[in-house]
Amino acid sequence: MDRKPVDYRDVEKYILDIPKFTKKHKQSETDGFYSFLGRPGERQKIIHVAGTNGKGSVCAYSESMIMATGHTCGLFTSPHLECMRERIRVQKTDIPEEAFVRIFSYITRQIERYTENYFPTFFELLFFMAMVYFEETKTEYIILETGLGGRLDATNIVKNKKICVITRIALDHMAYLGDTLEEIAGEKAGIISGDVPVVYYHEMETVSSVIREKAEEMGAEAIPIAEADLLNLKNHQKYIDFSIFFEYYGYYNIKVPSCALYQCMNVSLALYAMRRILGEELTQEAVAEAVRWTSWPCRMEEIQPGILLDGAHNPNGMQALLQSLSYRQERKVLLFAVVTDKDIEAMVHEIIASDLFAQYIITVAGGDRAADLEYVEKLFRDGTDKEVKAFGDAGQAFCYGKKARQDGLLVIAGSLYLTGLIRGLCKD
Repeated sequence: MDRKPVDYRDVEKYILDIPKFTKKHKQSETDGFYSFLGRPGERQKIIHVAGTNGKGSVCAYSESMIMATGHTCGLFTSPHLECMRERIRVQKTDIPEEAFVRIFSYITRQIERYTENYFPTFFELLFFMAMVYFEETKTEYIILETGLGGRLDATNIVKNKKICVITRIALDHMAYLGDTLEEIAGEKAGIISGDVPVVYYHEMETVSSVIREKAEEMGAEAIPIAEADLLNLKNHQKYIDFSIFFEYYGYYNIKVPSCALYQCMNVSLALYAMRRILGEELTQEAVAEAVRWTSWPCRMEEIQPGILLDGAHNPNGMQALLQSLSYRQERKVLLFAVVTDKDIEAMVHEIIASDLFAQYIITVAGGDRAADLEYVEKLFRDGTDKEVKAFGDAGQAFCYGKKARQDGLLVIAGSLYLTGLIRGLCKD
């Protein structure tokens, strides 16, 4: 790692290699270097988003609502699907290669000047780069999506938050966050700051009580949103209509241009949070415009006619995908890959029990993290009499799937690695 990167491809490769020669730090160490940088971006208005499922979509809808009211917005999110620059964007435009390389060079020079023994992790480095870029571009608002958890996340070192959002809590990353929903909720609730409102997905009382208790401890107002708050919901397969009520402001009627039912809750979480910080600027017209032109890749994204990508990669996310697919009448074929640290058996059980698919195609994605192909194939074969095909190459699996769907729907899910890879193939 002695050779200095000279162009974008070099920088991207260098950053991808960081996990090989650094370690996770105490939050105080990350905060120390952030202070050394001058705490860039912290003078702007920060929206902080945590949760298990739906974080990226909530961030995207919030970004669109901010822009629809005439304000500028920077977004830091993860993971990326095709290009690392996707993680840092302003006004829906990825950071340019030139700025990415220049800011990377600036950060590495500051690391050399820093007197403490510190080198940022992969995620920390990209977070610092994002905050420098947002400061440089003078965005009014900054949306930060946590990487893993919340309490100990690098993004949680910022102090000037305007509002926090906690999306749906589910069992995922249990080796790091805890074995129960309540423990995981406690980690996610760690983003709550003193006197900063938190909007959260109210689904299970035991989970919500953890969030409310943390909010009370921090002196923060807790604002729950439940599925029961979504009224007159009608699924038209290609789009969904629903209404949501605001005290003092009446009903907002919303049309989501997606067949994903779970996006209705994500829109609502974003709307409640943005209404809180944007006030009457966020009119019915602004919301309608924002929702209409929000696109978040690999969330029931019909990338080509009859080819649907969804990033569902845990049992809860898979349940949400299957619920939405149940409204689609076409013949369906599933192309599936998964990584090793997920609850694979539970995901496969949900898929087979839904009885939505005429055929299953199994492949691998995710490099060293990819689950064993024979193991996943056996889970499917043991659970169903329907045809199961396995391919060691995702490209070959995709080619087969396009033919196997006939005139129906090819659904690609199980891993963001897989959906990102297929998304790239669809664009070639």
